[in-house]
Amino acid sequence: MKTTHLVHAGVALALAFASQSAITAPRPGGPPAATSALRAAAATDSVEFSVRLPLRHPQQLDALVADLHDSKSPNYQKWLTPEQFRQRFSPTVADLESARSALVSHGFTIVRSDAHGMRVRGPAASVANAFRVGLDKRTVNGHQHFVARGTPQLPSELAALNAQVIGLERLPEHRPHMRVTGHVAEMSVDNRYGPTGPYWFDDLKQAYDYPAYSHKVDGTGVNVAVLMADLIFPDDVPAAFNHEKFTDITGLPAPSVTTVLVDGGGVENGGGSFEASLDVQQVLGGAPGANVTLVSIPDLSDAHIMDGYTYIVDNNTYDIVNSSFGGCELEYTAAYNGGTDYTYILQQYHEIFAQGNAQGITFVASSGDQGGLICPTPDYGTPGASPTFVPGVSTPASDPAVTAVGGGNLITVNTAGSLDSTYVRESAFADPEVPYDPFGLGQDVSGGVWGAGGGISSVFGKPLYQYLANTGSNHWRTVPDVGMQVGGCPLGLASSCGNDDSAAVVAYGVGLGGGYYGVIGTSVSSPEFVGALALFEQQLGKRHRIGNANYFIYARAALQTLTGGVDAPEPLQFFHRGIPGNDGYWNGGQPSANYDYIYGNGSPDVRKLFGLRRFKPAGLPRTPGNP
Repeated sequence: MKTTHLVHAGVALALAFASQSAITAPRPGGPPAATSALRAAAATDSVEFSVRLPLRHPQQLDALVADLHDSKSPNYQKWLTPEQFRQRFSPTVADLESARSALVSHGFTIVRSDAHGMRVRGPAASVANAFRVGLDKRTVNGHQHFVARGTPQLPSELAALNAQVIGLERLPEHRPHMRVTGHVAEMSVDNRYGPTGPYWFDDLKQAYDYPAYSHKVDGTGVNVAVLMADLIFPDDVPAAFNHEKFTDITGLPAPSVTTVLVDGGGVENGGGSFEASLDVQQVLGGAPGANVTLVSIPDLSDAHIMDGYTYIVDNNTYDIVNSSFGGCELEYTAAYNGGTDYTYILQQYHEIFAQGNAQGITFVASSGDQGGLICPTPDYGTPGASPTFVPGVSTPASDPAVTAVGGGNLITVNTAGSLDSTYVRESAFADPEVPYDPFGLGQDVSGGVWGAGGGISSVFGKPLYQYLANTGSNHWRTVPDVGMQVGGCPLGLASSCGNDDSAAVVAYGVGLGGGYYGVIGTSVSSPEFVGALALFEQQLGKRHRIGNANYFIYARAALQTLTGGVDAPEPLQFFHRGIPGNDGYWNGGQPSANYDYIYGNGSPDVRKLFGLRRFKPAGLPRTPGNP
């Protein structure tokens, strides 16, 4: 595994195991961090944060992005370079210089600049003087993290530029969208495990009708970034592929992974390491010829996530980006933050995604794992309260520049003496959960479920492409857009489980005390869909980028709907539809038979959806067509 070290400064809130000498089964929600109590920052403590300015001409940018995705437009797929984006839409040189001068005058050092602003470092005393706010700090695994006591008040020079300070908020971190169901026993390969898995990547390829493996359809030439906290064990990807006999069948070495460290990156066996392993293996399982890079950040705080995305769009090397994490969109609203509205942070994310879309980059994100009830009520953590889970959606999946992937439970053929994993059906009935404390605030939240997240955004308006479907909202973005294998039955949380609950398999810590694990979550479906997208982009030649994939997805979905939906002619059945389910709030088939809040437009038949029917189907796992 090749590692590239980027010298990016930043607060490292790494979620690592206290001891990394041995691997144990990953704990649900990630391993615990060694966290100190919150205490006042010292005046000399070094603090880092970002100052971001709004883009220029946002309406022109929206119009350009639409044109870039309109096959009838003269601008169709004439993607911008980062420099072209800066010239047309970034803050002016004069405004950036004004912000720089103001910050320097208040005792800060500019660490680096990008198309949206700059990274800043300075003593806590300068933060207090410049922004009229005190700072608290806590230490997590030896690294300091700072939060403001209240809302920073911008100096007049920065306020005049409509600047925003990001990185000092008292907001919860994003969380990986997966849970581990336990070790997968080494059973006979005959008959595999059962009609609900757990599924290896080649089982999923047969079920979802991937094309047969060849260098013409393996993702060669497509660059994929996996953004996640922490690092993977370098031997786990080869272990997964060797288990499925990839080298024995093809004569080729197992796929490799490049790692880039942003803000110092994370650690092996950290809180995001299992998720990173899952993401990389799912992408490569579908597209073993793709160039996959793990963009490792220290943790899933907004500051580090933004730095990761900013690196990706400025580098402009990556064609597709996977994000298998998220947080409740409502947690950025004033009702959840004592009257302070932090939705400007979501707007800052959107501006980065818009830059990426304008450059042809595709962003894909998991839709969440708490079904339609993803958010605790605002009174969560208030003494004496009885918080419950309420409807909401996950960010970044809810951003209209991102393809949100949900899904449910896959059921396949299961024949004694055979590896046949032919698609039979899918279902999406959420598993009710016992009350639990999602952020460790000492208070349980009741009414939760396990299932793919979905519903109606309260922040982002309805994008153009969603007018091609009956999404149940005339004004707001809805999620997800597509669905694939997610699985169910979160051990330790579920009060009951369904008969169809399934899982996928991931290698983690093989040879180091770990092994092969069953895993569930939209963190399975999101990178799986990224692998399928990589096969599609490979077919498009040198200019293979497609930008926001939702324009393509909804156009294909509308064609299927117009020609009969589930009864469309067989070549036009791009998506499996009519999938029964309930996510704790929404029913399958709601708001319409052709689009719902669990699977979006449906789960893909990969060869049909991406125009790959000229290739034979992948067929049985562990064969030349499906190694």
